[in-house]
Amino acid sequence: MAHDKIVVGVDIGSTKITVVAAQGSATRRNNIEILGFSEVPVPSGAVVNGSVENIKQVGSAIKEALAEAGSRSDLDIGIVNVSFGGTHVKVSAQSDGVIRPSASSGEEVTQRDVDQLVDDMYRAKIEPNFDVLHVLPMDFTVDNSTGVREPVGRTGIKLGGNFLVVSANSQSVLRTKKSLAEADQALKCDKLVLAPLATSLAVLTDNEMKAGIAMVDIGDHTTDVIIYHDRIVRHIASFPIGGRHITSDLEVGCGIQFENAEHLKKEYGVAVSADVPLNVEILINYLAGRQPKPVLKKNVALIIEERLKEIAAMVYAEIIKSGYADRLIGGLVLTGGSANIPEIEALFERITDMSVRVGYPENLDRTAKADAVSNASFNTAIGLAWAGLKSVDPRVKSVCKPASAFNTGNVVQKEPVKEAKEQPKRNGTFWDNITGIIGKKDESLGDY
Repeated sequence: MAHDKIVVGVDIGSTKITVVAAQGSATRRNNIEILGFSEVPVPSGAVVNGSVENIKQVGSAIKEALAEAGSRSDLDIGIVNVSFGGTHVKVSAQSDGVIRPSASSGEEVTQRDVDQLVDDMYRAKIEPNFDVLHVLPMDFTVDNSTGVREPVGRTGIKLGGNFLVVSANSQSVLRTKKSLAEADQALKCDKLVLAPLATSLAVLTDNEMKAGIAMVDIGDHTTDVIIYHDRIVRHIASFPIGGRHITSDLEVGCGIQFENAEHLKKEYGVAVSADVPLNVEILINYLAGRQPKPVLKKNVALIIEERLKEIAAMVYAEIIKSGYADRLIGGLVLTGGSANIPEIEALFERITDMSVRVGYPENLDRTAKADAVSNASFNTAIGLAWAGLKSVDPRVKSVCKPASAFNTGNVVQKEPVKEAKEQPKRNGTFWDNITGIIGKKDESLGDY
């Protein structure tokens, strides 16, 4: 990993734009150095379920965030990696194969053969008005040999593969591109990366990916799940429940406004209610000019716990569906803003019967800037930087669709800093719906 290559990640979230500029560490081979960062809020409704809805508002926030990050890093930012995600994203398992033209002469499978097979998958059959943005290989076949992890060097006539094909709504992708243009007509994108895939690069260790791990990103509008085994992405899912739904539950349950409920969640919320005393009151502001309203902390905990149990059960259903439940030695890694709720690990451990930890950025050079971004808010932006410095899957040239439509360019540093390198191109209850997937219901969880 070249330590002088500079990469900028722009994470377009439902509540904020986060930007991280980084380069490979000059002192530690597998680390990165944080050069600059920023976090700028976006107006409510500008990004919904991971999809840009108001181009002008999002573009303005991106412009402000890039200017702030550029000022901190002494960079003139012209090229970025950008996140996409949300419920409009589709993931399908598909297979394809080719007859190798050179096989008659006995030549081994080459890297070029594998890359060509992957490139062909960008023309895979998907829903109308969707674009293929990632092709993620799972395993390959060479003639009659199946489940081949590394096909290069084997001999055979037929080369095939099993892939996860990630596609996104074309109009949503277009609105993301237009938001970048709204921020700066000269701004160019190198890679468009699925947000949970980027986040996993920041918070998972190589050993966890090899042993088997499920990363769960509890965002504002959505929760994303990505499963690795043997360092290969095996399953990706997203469902439209996230931190905002916890806040909405508190808003209704406590009879307060949304912004007061958000404050209540962040300052006093816990994920497990059992140990919260019955008689502890919290005084919460709920309307200007009115006296603060008393709310029982026990009730707050109960409301949060019920929604988190639902999210945890849906995550567990996806793990069962993936077929890897018994092979995830690493258990779960939680990230996203709601992962900061105290005792959330204990709740997820109880629901899933798996080990759980909260994920923070790994492999950062310890500097003041790194300390500032070492929280869940910046995980995806840091992962987007990693996506420009290391391969998501070293078996193939790239898992990202070539960003020719984005016209790649340069990041140029201001004097006197050295010039940066060019970057390469609900019917029924909840349990009624999922019991068939995950089996017997735990009666302690109740209905929803």
